[in-house]
Amino acid sequence: MLLQLIKYVCGYVEVAMWGYAPERFLNLCSNHDILIWDLRQEGDVYSFKISVQGFRCLKPLLKKSGTRIRIKRKSGIPFFFFRYRKRKILFASIFLCVAILFALSRFIWKININGNDSVTDDSMLQFLEEKNSAYGTHISDIDCTKLEEEIRACFDSVIWTSVKREGTTLTVDVQENLVVADDKANAKLPEEFQNQKQSGYDLIALHDGIIHKIYVRKGTPCVNLGDTVKKGDVLVSGALPIYDDSGNIIDYQYCTADADIQLKTDYKYRDSFPTNHEEILYSGHSQNRYGISFGDSYFQVPWKKVSYEKYTVMDTKKQLRICDSFYLPIYFVKQCYEEYETKQAVYSKKEAKEHAAENLAEYLKKLTQKGVLILEKRVMIKSGKNKYTVSGSVTVLENTFRYAVNTTQAPDTEDEGNAADESE
Repeated sequence: MLLQLIKYVCGYVEVAMWGYAPERFLNLCSNHDILIWDLRQEGDVYSFKISVQGFRCLKPLLKKSGTRIRIKRKSGIPFFFFRYRKRKILFASIFLCVAILFALSRFIWKININGNDSVTDDSMLQFLEEKNSAYGTHISDIDCTKLEEEIRACFDSVIWTSVKREGTTLTVDVQENLVVADDKANAKLPEEFQNQKQSGYDLIALHDGIIHKIYVRKGTPCVNLGDTVKKGDVLVSGALPIYDDSGNIIDYQYCTADADIQLKTDYKYRDSFPTNHEEILYSGHSQNRYGISFGDSYFQVPWKKVSYEKYTVMDTKKQLRICDSFYLPIYFVKQCYEEYETKQAVYSKKEAKEHAAENLAEYLKKLTQKGVLILEKRVMIKSGKNKYTVSGSVTVLENTFRYAVNTTQAPDTEDEGNAADESE
């Protein structure tokens, strides 16, 4: 590839050769170190390519071998400039394009993020934007080493990161902690409590349920395994009792309670949707529109509007690049318009069950994303006059509680001694 580029820059000609002793001519070229390539024979005529300097040295060799040559084609930059030497606007445009490419090469136009799982691409891109390292940032403003340290400090799940720049591409490689920790979104003390002088904080139940698992790291447990609790009950107290030699409580040592608590609870589920609905029917007709996107500007071809009254649009973008790591802020866009029409339809019993199942699956998916373990679901669907109603409950296991300021003394439970040992 590099050799072909050098040949094109220096210029070369493609010639046809015939005559008395073409083999002798080829031997003379070899003896005089004249390079020829792409040699091929068509009858009594030989065709080959030769550099401009080599072509100028052929005259004495042609006389010795009794051969003749004819130029078939001239290629290369020297011939291009000679052919268009009077077109000054063309050369000015080429110079302007080269200057624009050089200017664009000083900025970041492509960001690759690899190895992330819990940290989404959007979160990482937003972080890079806050650190002035997003799209359109001058490459001199990006400190890769500092950026690596800031990523590890910002995202707790990231244990290793590498940031490197190649051309106009910024590549962020991360490795996350493979050990999946329990969901402790509620384990962090809320900000409204952090500035208070009160030192004791309890863990309070967020829902009604049954204690499925409890492990206390700090504090006094107020419930046991299998106990039924109500919303607002104290699960772990932030007051540690201090006993005298007689076993009487003489004082309390206050702390911020810390524990892993799994609560088995029931979520009430209710959903409804009308029996009549709008059904979308695609006609099978589609139209494509092509355009170029540059920043916030978009130019579409053809300019005429889509003739469909109702349609969906699917965009496909491809970023312009010169090589593997040299991207430009120019996108080729293909928009596919698909025509559809709507009509009023009525859910059958089978369709109603399928639609209710889809809504329930979406609801369960949202619960799972919050770290909730689904144990059982019990739902029923009923048809009314103008709508279907779905009701029931979902039994789940969740690590859920909230903090509350300790205002009362810790209750006297049978497990106080064990709790004190666990806190130590």
